[in-house]
Amino acid sequence: MPSSILIVEDNDDIQLLFQMILESEGYEVNIASNGAEALESLETVCPQLILMDIMMPGISGIEVARNIKQQQDYESLPILLISAVDRLQDRQFNYSKASDILYKPFDLDDLVFKVDRLLKKHKLPLHFAST
Repeated sequence: MPSSILIVEDNDDIQLLFQMILESEGYEVNIASNGAEALESLETVCPQLILMDIMMPGISGIEVARNIKQQQDYESLPILLISAVDRLQDRQFNYSKASDILYKPFDLDDLVFKVDRLLKKHKLPLHFAST
């Protein structure tokens, strides 16, 4: 069964790009257009990784990541943040509790590498693996 990834991105073109790349790598992809949708879909989607933009309307990706990681059932869920900000301050990244960050512009191979590495590094509890 392929790993499930939740993409949280408000830009339709970037959503589609991420979806096409990750599906071509064999991942199952679900989409949320903002942080509130991401939080609502966690239980139904049961992702093994979240790929999330930082700058979104409403709740920022930093706040959404922190909210997710504070929930006991999701504290080991890897979150890869995507940022257009040149370099996120260490305190902001640490506050988010995200697993890693990828800065725009980035090479698509770097995206796939980080996703693969995070999924291999984070062995998730059995209830995440069965969707």
